[in-house]
Amino acid sequence: MGVAGEPTIQEAITAAYDQLPPGEKRLADTVLARLNHLASYSATELAAAAGVSKATAARFFRRMGYQSFGHARRNARAEAHLASPLYALAGVNPKEPVSDALSRHVAADLKNLSETFRQPQVATALAQAVKLVAAAPRVRVLGMRNGQFIAAHATYLLAQLRPDCASLPGAGMTLAEDLVSLGRGDVLLVADFRRRSSLLPAYVEAARAAGAKLVFLASPGMPPLARKGDVVLACQTDGASIFDSYVAAVSLVNHLCAAVATALGKASRKRLAVIESLHDTLGDIRH
Repeated sequence: MGVAGEPTIQEAITAAYDQLPPGEKRLADTVLARLNHLASYSATELAAAAGVSKATAARFFRRMGYQSFGHARRNARAEAHLASPLYALAGVNPKEPVSDALSRHVAADLKNLSETFRQPQVATALAQAVKLVAAAPRVRVLGMRNGQFIAAHATYLLAQLRPDCASLPGAGMTLAEDLVSLGRGDVLLVADFRRRSSLLPAYVEAARAAGAKLVFLASPGMPPLARKGDVVLACQTDGASIFDSYVAAVSLVNHLCAAVATALGKASRKRLAVIESLHDTLGDIRH
């Protein structure tokens, strides 16, 4: 459900889609293709993109249960974190040239990178995160659903730089068994992206209760899990098509970990040297 228990825009369109007249069905496809950033469009722009009149657009949004497009746009802002690839797929144009789709894809990724790193608070948040991660007795990294591979990447990089860094849950373990080892001064790095698992808030609160410091890699637009004193690194994840983009999140993780290496100085260089020596001994990497 969406705002105040109302159906989401996706749900309303899906329920009515088969009964829509052709013009409104084209507009429905246009809206579904732009759900991630619907709030940035005007009703006139959407109508033009669908090849329908403004009157048709007005009828469509009333049919979906909205008093006006402004009402729908306000809900779209609140629902930005709910969009599913299933609904976005309905808006994909199968006749779009591959070159156009590729151009939109690249443009979206570049926009995400630019908007993520030009946020005025990003430098301060990164500095705080680096300080916490470098100094913590233990670092644990938690990611669920789409956040899992970002968490795994962060763990892989940090484990080369400092000891006692691991992803949650560990192999053959549950999160309860992993979280019990967290204590005051430890850091939990949380990858918290759109359409989060309903279990994630409970795990975060358990770590908070244990006294761990919280650092979030988070998509904007969702109800925040962060509290006063936590560090939040906001990552833009808008995709050009049916899937979200994590290019900015990967880049942010790379920068964070490189800065941790610099902060640790000789300790990280010594650890990396030992790892390289072990690679030579084991012969497990081809140069």
